[in-house]
Amino acid sequence: MRRPQPGRPRRGAAASAILCSLVVASVATARQDCPSGCRTHGTCNEEIGRCDCPWNYTGAACTEHYPEGFCVKRAEINMCVDGDATLCVNACNSRGDCKGGFCQCQTGYFGTDCSLSYSDSKIEVLSGLGYVHNRRGPSIYVYDLPPEFHVKRDIHKVDRPPLHLALYERILTGGHRTTDGERADFYFLPITSRDLKKAHLLMPVLEYIQQTWPFWNATGGKRHIIPMEGDVGTCELPLVVRRLTEQVTWLQFWGMHDFHPSWGHIFHNRIPCFVPGRDIVVPFMAMSSHDRFVIETPLRPGREAKPRDQTFFFAGGVCGSGRYNAVPPNCTHYKQVRYSGGVRQRVWEEFHGRPGWKVVTKTHSYADDYASSKFCLAAPGGGWGKRGIVASMYGCVPVAATDFLYEAFEPEIDWSYFGVKVPQKDIPRLGELLDGYDPAELARKQERVKCAAQHFHWSGNLGGIMLETGEFDAFNTIMAILRMRTKFPDAQPAQYMELDQEFRDFVDCKPSAPDSPSPPLCTMYVGPGMELHGYFDACSAAKYYVRRKIGPPGGSLCVNATDLAHCRGA
Repeated sequence: MRRPQPGRPRRGAAASAILCSLVVASVATARQDCPSGCRTHGTCNEEIGRCDCPWNYTGAACTEHYPEGFCVKRAEINMCVDGDATLCVNACNSRGDCKGGFCQCQTGYFGTDCSLSYSDSKIEVLSGLGYVHNRRGPSIYVYDLPPEFHVKRDIHKVDRPPLHLALYERILTGGHRTTDGERADFYFLPITSRDLKKAHLLMPVLEYIQQTWPFWNATGGKRHIIPMEGDVGTCELPLVVRRLTEQVTWLQFWGMHDFHPSWGHIFHNRIPCFVPGRDIVVPFMAMSSHDRFVIETPLRPGREAKPRDQTFFFAGGVCGSGRYNAVPPNCTHYKQVRYSGGVRQRVWEEFHGRPGWKVVTKTHSYADDYASSKFCLAAPGGGWGKRGIVASMYGCVPVAATDFLYEAFEPEIDWSYFGVKVPQKDIPRLGELLDGYDPAELARKQERVKCAAQHFHWSGNLGGIMLETGEFDAFNTIMAILRMRTKFPDAQPAQYMELDQEFRDFVDCKPSAPDSPSPPLCTMYVGPGMELHGYFDACSAAKYYVRRKIGPPGGSLCVNATDLAHCRGA
């Protein structure tokens, strides 16, 4: 049988025609029927009458057996199997069978995770499971795309933590989803963003959205959200894709907002990789891969803190990835010269060997070094860097010194509020600045960085490791920023803390309901060191799925949890 080719653009379809399409789509309010026989092997999307097929079936009603399978099978992960709920988004909410990442929903339920159902002419979310809409907003409409556009396109990326999947699971269950697209504040495209390096992977998605729903055409792509996991964010995308999506809100790890000479090779016509007020710099998912040592964070209440008798710490490649033994003046190749924007090289030249400072290419005691240092370097690598996030989660005040680069949640949350920021030209002055830092100001920043760590941790996906409630975690911080954009559409992002006391309180981790505090989240981490590090609050049904990297479906809600707000056991 000829392998089906879903999602391919029609021959001769011009890129510009996608955004200029005159197709006027509409969404039906009544339940729509699917072709006869659909539910035998597939799931009927009753909103638009589309039959979605599992990995080994195809056709309008999923009646054509496709034994070769449209799935991913390799050493790290095998999606060409049925019955493993951990391969499906939110484990199908126990309302369907997981078939190679695809949810074959029980009759009456539909959607990628079987979370939708009809009540009269209204679509309900997680009916009967206690779902409560967040009245503060924002409201987000999720495009329920055919599985060919996401599930069957390797939704479980294994080369790094899958940001798109973490966002997807939380938006579907976290109180912000609306099924009324006309009243939505934002629209979410659940697609694998690192696959967008080639334009043909995104164009059919946009074309399908335009032909099926009216919202892209009505907004010109504004308020549409796409996650981007590339090393240098949208600067990895072809110019044609960037022009098609110039109104889109990108959630990305990389915040280069102006031209930096070390990264001149990634700029298309000097178009910035990040646009403040449109895009959001989000933190990478620490604890989800090879940074699991953050489980030992000294910010966990009750854990004995080490004395911070080391002034400054940095360990990592200086001349580039894979060149850990090379240090200045041996960084002579042009890729080595531009690596990290020159920040790591300059810090090495100025402070390697300085008393009280540890600047090395490798260390076998990352956890101890972060925990015993006052300041830690937050430097990029070839693209986005993780050290500022890890440092904050260890209570070490991050030091950022890269020009034109916003760190996670900047400019909405200025890192100088809890960290230290200096221009690159002032790196030689760091020794004088940090060795003589005012103890009272350092104490204030150390207290604030405890809160920043909550904003940077994906507690609702990975579980609590600081006995936190999850109210201020990375996902909820993204929601708070989007809420400010809805509330103050003409304001500059850096003004939010001044304009809105609620946002300021959120940034300072002040509970929204102090008289009735929420219980701490259980932790999703189950693995080496649990008892050693005092983790006796594991979710009752939790397992740490190394191959998925982000823990059980639904994040800290636990598998089969009875409460969608907090994890209280299965």
